Amino acid sequence: MPMLPQLDTVSFDDALPLALLSTSEYGPKLARETRLALRVLAAAPAGSDGGDPQLLRLEAKLDLALELALFGRHPETPACRACRLGLAEIVWLQDEAAGMGDALLRLSPNPDSALTLFLPVAVSASQEDGRTLVRARLGASFDDSTRDAWEKWVFRRHREAIRQQS
Repeated sequence: MPMLPQLDTVSFDDALPLALLSTSEYGPKLARETRLALRVLAAAPAGSDGGDPQLLRLEAKLDLALELALFGRHPETPACRACRLGLAEIVWLQDEAAGMGDALLRLSPNPDSALTLFLPVAVSASQEDGRTLVRARLGASFDDSTRDAWEKWVFRRHREAIRQQS
């Protein structure tokens, strides 16, 4: 994974599908979809407590139904990019130039899933070794429950990254 700058908060590295979109595409429907997706991501991971096999099978069926519905809604997936995600900022390198200012970041938290987050961001970019380093600062548009879910997910992924390193 390419060297990405450190962030001021806890963070984790991954290669995830993401793309910048126009802010005009954002509205209450995408905000609600993102809020609900983050609630799914922030929930305790399946099988974290062993769990009842029947409940795990039921959860797997619900996951399948969710994925089929989401693939119908978001059939196109952005390219995977090595990125670093933090509580307030996401950074990645790309070959093409990036516009500055307000944008909408489309982010899939799992490359094999159609679950998609649409995050209003403020974009800044700089040149680094012939590539563009993009910094997307998460907007203040998160309500409290959405911000809590984002933070739970980022902290969980941060802890997983630490466990994998040791």
